[in-house]
Amino acid sequence: MSSIPIDAFEEEIHILIAERGKAYFDANQILDLQETSEGWSATIEGQDSYHVLLEGHDVITQWHCTCPFEHGPVCKHIAAAFYAVKEQIQINIANAGGQIDKWIDEAPVEILRHLLKLEAHNHKEISASIYHEMKRRG
Repeated sequence: MSSIPIDAFEEEIHILIAERGKAYFDANQILDLQETSEGWSATIEGQDSYHVLLEGHDVITQWHCTCPFEHGPVCKHIAAAFYAVKEQIQINIANAGGQIDKWIDEAPVEILRHLLKLEAHNHKEISASIYHEMKRRG
């Protein structure tokens, strides 16, 4: 494989590897996904932590994982990173197109409260922002 398009990566990698990568993605084991000028980087948490580098943005031209996998060109950690990148690109498009703002504007208050509580429990900086804002308001 010389390159893998993000929007069609599942067709390019072995189905078992894709399924294992999807399991990592679904279990939220992709940590610290970052878009860089060269592509993407992520840490995949499992029994051990492995670092994945993907070169390219919409089409990945090279990839590397720190795991010891030697049975093919793409390991489950790289597949997990592909799922995370694909989702992040979709989120970026939805955000740029105003879809996320529209969903927030139209969402019932109970759903927004639920989402905010989830995010506050998962992200210390959100909890801190809520704390400071509510303390400031009295």
